Amino acid sequence: MSEESESQDPSEQRRLQRKLDQALEGLVLYERKWCPFCMRVNLSMRSLGIDLERVDIGEDPEAAKRLEQEGGKRMVPCLFIPDGQSGQWLYESADIVDYLRALVEEMAPRE
Repeated sequence: MSEESESQDPSEQRRLQRKLDQALEGLVLYERKWCPFCMRVNLSMRSLGIDLERVDIGEDPEAAKRLEQEGGKRMVPCLFIPDGQSGQWLYESADIVDYLRALVEEMAPRE
């Protein structure tokens, strides 16, 4: 945690955390445990201090089927972003990390 966030009012920290939790609500990371690109996304999530629902398509055939049918391909990592009725499917680990980083930065307090 940065010095800036440590010096913040605890109630402000809770408010920002609730706001971030709402922004992350419904996001699902489709992955495989052995996938190095999935590991990259998971390490980035850990460093950003966020936790998402994660689904291993090797262990969940229904999730694999949904990923392929709705996302268009059976490639991981893939981040499902709820957006109205259909949602968006974001592939490529770098794009996923950039998206998540932008969400966290959007919630950061302004000086």
